[in-house]
Amino acid sequence: MSDGKAGDAPTGRDDEAGDEAYARRLAAVVAGHRGEAAAAERLLDDDDAGVRAAALGALARCGALRADQVRQALGDQAATVRCRAAELAPPEVELLGLLSDPDASVVETVAAALGERDRDPGPVAELCRVARSRDEPLCRESAVAALGAIAAGLDADAGPDSDAALGAAHDAARAMALEVLLDAMDDRPQIRRRALLGLHQFDDDRAETAVRAGLEDRDRQVRAVAGELLGVPVH
Repeated sequence: MSDGKAGDAPTGRDDEAGDEAYARRLAAVVAGHRGEAAAAERLLDDDDAGVRAAALGALARCGALRADQVRQALGDQAATVRCRAAELAPPEVELLGLLSDPDASVVETVAAALGERDRDPGPVAELCRVARSRDEPLCRESAVAALGAIAAGLDADAGPDSDAALGAAHDAARAMALEVLLDAMDDRPQIRRRALLGLHQFDDDRAETAVRAGLEDRDRQVRAVAGELLGVPVH
C-alpha cells in the first residue's frame, strides 16, 4: 500500500482528474475552431491551468479575446497561463512589469512579445536589464533579440518630418540597445548570434566591427550568421 510519499505512482483518482482536464482542454480547442466564444469563455476560470491557457487561445482564434481578459490572465498563478496571455496580448495591454516575473519562461515570452512591438522605445531599458542581469540564457537571448528588433523599428521611424522630442527618445533607446548588443558578443553562442542580427541594423563603426569580428568567432554558427550578413563565404 502506498504511504503517499513523493514518487509514488499516481492514484486512480489522479488519473481520472487528468483525463477530465484533458477533455476540457480539448473542448476549449474545439470551441476555438468552431467559433464558439461563449463556450471558450466559460473555461477561463477552470481549475486546470492548461484549460485556462487553451481557453485564451480559443477566444483569440474566435476574435473574441478582450484586453481585460488578457490582463487578468497575466496575473494568473500559473506561469503557463501568463505566457499564453503575453503571446496573445494586444498592444494596449502593458507587459513591461512581467519582465521581472520570477518564472524564466514568462520573462522569455514577454521579451519576445515586446520585440514584436518593434516601434515602441518604452521597453528598451527593462530589456537591457534582462539582457545584462538575468541568469537564464534563454531570457537574455530573448531580450537581445527583442532589442535588435526594436532598434530596427526605431530606425525606420526616423525621417526629416519626425517629431524632435520623439526622435531624441528613439535615439536614446537605440544607443542603449547598441551598448547591450555589443556586450552580448561576449555571451553564449546563441546570444552572440542574436546580437549579430541586431548589430547589423546599426550604421555605427563599433557595430560594423563587431559583425566583422563575428567572422572569426570560435562558434561555427556565429561565423555563419556573420558571413550571411556580410555576404562573404565562411569556412
